[in-house]
Amino acid sequence: MNAGERQNDLQPLVSIVVNNFNYGRFLRAAIHSALEQTYAPVEVVAVDDGSTDNSREVISSYGGRVSAIFKPNGGQASAFNAGFRASHGSIVMFLDADDLLLPNAVEEVVRAWHPGVAKAQFVLAHIDAQGRALGGVVPYSPAQMPEGDIRDSILDAGGYIGVPTSGNAFARAVLDRVLPLPEPQWHQAADAPLLIIAPFLGEVVSLRKTLGCYRIHESNLGMLGEEMDSRKLRVKIIIDLQREWALAEFASRSGFTIPRNWAAREPAHLKYRLASLRVDPTHHPIMDDRPMRLMLTGIRVSWHNSGYNLRSRLFHTLWFPLVALLPQAAAVKIIRLGLQPRRRRAKTLAKDFVPSTLRSDGTPPAPVARPNGGHRNASV
Repeated sequence: MNAGERQNDLQPLVSIVVNNFNYGRFLRAAIHSALEQTYAPVEVVAVDDGSTDNSREVISSYGGRVSAIFKPNGGQASAFNAGFRASHGSIVMFLDADDLLLPNAVEEVVRAWHPGVAKAQFVLAHIDAQGRALGGVVPYSPAQMPEGDIRDSILDAGGYIGVPTSGNAFARAVLDRVLPLPEPQWHQAADAPLLIIAPFLGEVVSLRKTLGCYRIHESNLGMLGEEMDSRKLRVKIIIDLQREWALAEFASRSGFTIPRNWAAREPAHLKYRLASLRVDPTHHPIMDDRPMRLMLTGIRVSWHNSGYNLRSRLFHTLWFPLVALLPQAAAVKIIRLGLQPRRRRAKTLAKDFVPSTLRSDGTPPAPVARPNGGHRNASV
């Protein structure tokens, strides 16, 4: 029986695995946010994937407060695999080194956890490289985050409204079924197979409140940048297709099948394909894609996808034709409207809870206590 299994069901050990490669300038803030949780017991495992900056020194400065793993560079899946092997918690969270957890994140996850949960997910607020709140959140529409048994809707819709790596917590039993990941295939975006397979192994809990921060900066894969990087568009398309392969492979082992061209049931995937085709047709990775075909399919699946509300469906009904039919320069402007993060504050964001900036040492300000001794809740 491991340490996680020895914990009381009402107070499980939670492992936070910080995965890092050359993010030394952000790493201290990430580790600090993991160590300063209002919940206990928590163990923090920091995996450095062969960084060449000051990351080793940052991790080592925490001494015994952090379980440190220093390994040769092998990619994100390699870091996930190593961190999970070193962890003991019955609930495991992977925290990207450029992101943050708010102090009550683990407390809220454990409070919502119950037998049969495969993963919990929560809202992340956008912050910039200096830690300043930008006003937006991911997912853009937290109210549409699904709950419970969502297997049928995933198969029907080509995915679900979810959150990147740092906004998730997984049952250890689920990760035992999914990890280790194939490391060459998932050198980046290693969260993709975890996020898509976990709901087939139990229930999903969605906490529609801001419990972490997703950092937008010049070198993260998740954001396209003002220049509309066509390489990042192609990477996103390929990751979606790899995600489809991972789910199909899991399905074949588990006795069910996924629909043909499953990824193309998700409007976001089709948006990346159409954007890539219009921005840089010479290097577009899918040879038989055509703007008109993607436009018509995109409109159809936007209305079919149950995860999209009326406003989103109307937006996509305009977006796909404009991107497909306008001259390239005008189309790129429309692409930005549909693919770049909105600078709007969601109702779930408590503006006084997200740090307006980081301290000079890179750590977030300490949480402010309520008069009754409790910490401020991230929900409004």
